[in-house]
Amino acid sequence: MTSSKRLKALSIFLFSFLILTFSFVFFSCPAEDNKPGPEPDDPSLIVMNFTTATAQPGSEVNIKQDFFGFCHAGTTSFLDREYEILDELGAVWVHWDFSWSTIQPTETTWNLGAFDSNVKRAKDEGKKVIGMLLYDVDWAHTKMGNPPAKDIRKVWLDELPYFTEYAVKTVQHYNGKNGRNKVDAWLIWNEPDLADRFWSNPKTDPTSMEDFYKLTKATATAIRELDKTEGTHTELIGGVFTSTVSDAWVNGLLGYEDVKDLLDGVAFHPYGPNPVSCVDVFKDFKQKVKPYGFEDKVWLNEMGYPTYTDKGPIPTGRFGTDQWEGDMPRVVTQALTLFTANGARNLNWYHLFDSANRKPDDSESWFGLLWRKVQNNPDEWVKKGGYWGYALCANNLPGKTYKKMNFTRAIPANIQNYYFEGQDGKRVLVVWNTDPLDEFDIRITLGGSSHKLWDPATGASTAIEKTSNYTLYPANTSQKTLVFITWEE
Repeated sequence: MTSSKRLKALSIFLFSFLILTFSFVFFSCPAEDNKPGPEPDDPSLIVMNFTTATAQPGSEVNIKQDFFGFCHAGTTSFLDREYEILDELGAVWVHWDFSWSTIQPTETTWNLGAFDSNVKRAKDEGKKVIGMLLYDVDWAHTKMGNPPAKDIRKVWLDELPYFTEYAVKTVQHYNGKNGRNKVDAWLIWNEPDLADRFWSNPKTDPTSMEDFYKLTKATATAIRELDKTEGTHTELIGGVFTSTVSDAWVNGLLGYEDVKDLLDGVAFHPYGPNPVSCVDVFKDFKQKVKPYGFEDKVWLNEMGYPTYTDKGPIPTGRFGTDQWEGDMPRVVTQALTLFTANGARNLNWYHLFDSANRKPDDSESWFGLLWRKVQNNPDEWVKKGGYWGYALCANNLPGKTYKKMNFTRAIPANIQNYYFEGQDGKRVLVVWNTDPLDEFDIRITLGGSSHKLWDPATGASTAIEKTSNYTLYPANTSQKTLVFITWEE
């Protein structure tokens, strides 16, 4: 063999030996599935690596287990089906008006059992009940010589003993100690700052606002006296203000004598044209009530969006907070995520059902998450666009803690991310794009197992890998602007 051939053979042998040695080392080493690979150098790819992220100190918000509920739920003629729906949606609270005119229609007529069967059914189904003590009765106005209800909605000061008697008897009837089921929380009145609709107008009635403060104090004082007698503590919520409430109303009520010491919370209705505006007015309200100790005791006993079916401008005659039904999976999921992460006490969606005969120019008939297309046939209850977004949040966020996460690589401000963790190891991540024009590619790396991507439009889930890439489309285009993921650590 010539020297050149010998050299060539030796080179082939050495090359083959190196290949075999490398292959043996590579394939004999165990796979490191739990160890994330290096982050990509592509600066256009947004990277969220939760295996290296850390929680921002002081960012934690604990979400109550009983956070979610509905107004006007649990009262149809088809309660078996209705409670199946409430369970599927993850609702805990049902919310009703225990109106004075229903409980005491005349001075000598009491219908204290008017809600007995519905309260019992709610408790049998494991739900909590919010009751509202509210509105006036014609007989009291007539008896005391005050303006009738059709001209002005108000309890005049000389009528307060009648109102407080109704309130005390109603609360006592449902305090769980008198052979009947318990109403878990009571609200005093509804939207008094909405002038002329639910209380008299301060512009035409100079004592209007102070008279409402006196109503709240008289009612709360009477119920606290009842608590002493019965050995109970009634969960008592005041205010029940609208999103446009003035500082004068808030400071006037909570600063009035000892009213704040008689209440367990204050209620607020954060309606607005989109989730961000709704949460902004909520955060502003929290600052209003913070000096009185209610920052973390704000009950959102009403919140929702009326819908419309044809994509395009909001139909004429509407409130202006209406949403196209095709956007509702995103809108509902974003709103509920934001309210939980920003420290609301709870939230009752307004409301469960649209009636059969929805009027195109009437927002009030379009607030539901279901449409009772045929009023007396539960097989014709149609699930609307926001149904599954609500269900995803209500079945996954309660009982968890929100934490603001810091990543090794900065996340653009238009990519909103909300991370929730439970003591049971369950995790939730909600991410969306707020940019109105541009789409973004993101890579999310998670720890743990059982990773699922959920569709807020259908409620369906898909198994995903620990590391997955997503494209977030521009805001307000479709539910694809949002990613909802669950997993277990």
